[in-house]
Amino acid sequence: MTYFLTHLEEDIKRLYAQLQISGPAYVDMHRIAAEFHVWVHYEDTGSMMVKHQGLYSIILNRALSPEEQWQDFAHELCHVLKHTGNHFKMHKLFRELQEFQAKQFMYHFCVPTFMLLQMKLPNLRQQATLQIAQTFHVTWAFAEKRLALFEQRRAGIRFQKEFTSYLMRADKVAEKEIVYQTKEAAHETSEVYS
Repeated sequence: MTYFLTHLEEDIKRLYAQLQISGPAYVDMHRIAAEFHVWVHYEDTGSMMVKHQGLYSIILNRALSPEEQWQDFAHELCHVLKHTGNHFKMHKLFRELQEFQAKQFMYHFCVPTFMLLQMKLPNLRQQATLQIAQTFHVTWAFAEKRLALFEQRRAGIRFQKEFTSYLMRADKVAEKEIVYQTKEAAHETSEVYS
């Protein structure tokens, strides 16, 4: 089945190409941070992004597992790369939009679709989830959610293709019916003169 990347998936593929990272084995959070001129700090606080005098820092909670820190890093990296404004001074709805975007970015940055498409995932869901978690160094819950997003997208593409095919067949049937009705109408309205 042909898979069409979304705009977000294309953006992330371009980011990884810019970073010259082609597979999960080459992903290194600190190298990525350095490439984007972002300082990474570990504190006893919630993870966040801070911009001060044009410099970016991502603060990660030191009590989190490496997998959770990687996930939080990706979330905060989205704010660095795509968002502007003071989170505390912006309208609640705009802040919620940015958080939604950062969450989507996080799932796709930590487990990029173009890399998932290169994998042969097991048919059993638990085994596929485990393979994603281990390969991309994310938590089980994260891998489970990312697999669900991937499957939903594939199902959507499959539905779109089947629906388009159905519409094309319906158009051909309708075309034939119109031709038939036109011929019938012409035959019925014909008058024979002798």
